Amino acid sequence: MAKIGKKLFPRKAQEKDKLVTQVKRYTRQLGIRSKNYQKRAEVSRKNAKIALQRGEKERAKSYLVQYKQYQMKVDRTNNIRTKFDRQIEALEEGAAIAQSGNFMAKMRDELKTIATKASPEAIAEISEDSEMYVSEIEEAGDILAGDLEIDLGIDVSDMLDQLETEMLLDASGSMPAVPEGDFPEYISDIELESEEEEIKSKAKLQEEIEKLKKELSE
Repeated sequence: MAKIGKKLFPRKAQEKDKLVTQVKRYTRQLGIRSKNYQKRAEVSRKNAKIALQRGEKERAKSYLVQYKQYQMKVDRTNNIRTKFDRQIEALEEGAAIAQSGNFMAKMRDELKTIATKASPEAIAEISEDSEMYVSEIEEAGDILAGDLEIDLGIDVSDMLDQLETEMLLDASGSMPAVPEGDFPEYISDIELESEEEEIKSKAKLQEEIEKLKKELSE
C-alpha cells in the first residue's frame, strides 16, 4: 500500500504542476486578448469622434456601440483572468502550506522522539541510576581496599600500646611534642631491583665465571 501511495503522489504532483502551467499559459492568452479588445475599443471611440466631425451622427453611434461592446469584452476577459489567477495563487499557496505542514509534522515527530529521550522523567531516572552505579562502584572500591587489620585478622593493639610506651620512655615520661607545621616525613620505600635486572646480573656473573675458567685452563 505504501509503495502504491509513493507512486500515486508524485503523479498527482506532476499533474498539478502541468495543470498550473497550462492555466498560466491560458491566462497570458486572456491578457493578450484583453489588450486587443482594449485597442479595438479605442479605435472605435476615435472613429466615433471622426464620424461626428464628418457630421455622420448615426455612424458615430455605431462606433460607440462597438466601443461599448469591446469594453464589455475587456471587462469580462479581465474578470475571467482574475478568477484563474486567484485559483493559481490558491494552488501554489496551498502547495506551500501543505509542504510547510509536512515539514512541521516531521519536525514534530523528531521533537517527540528527542523529548521522549530527554524527558524530565527519563533524565531523572538516568541521573538516579548513575548515582546508584557510582555508589556501587565506590562501595566495591571500599570492599577491595578494606581494613587490613580486620580483613587479615591481625590485632596490632598490643603492639601499638608497646610502641607508645617506648616513645614515652624515650621522652622521659612525656609524649614528644611535634612542632606545628613541621611534621616529620614518612620514610619512603627503598628502591628494589626488578627481577629482570637480577636475572641479568646473574647471567653477567655466570659469564664472568665462564671467562675466568677459560683463562685458567689455557
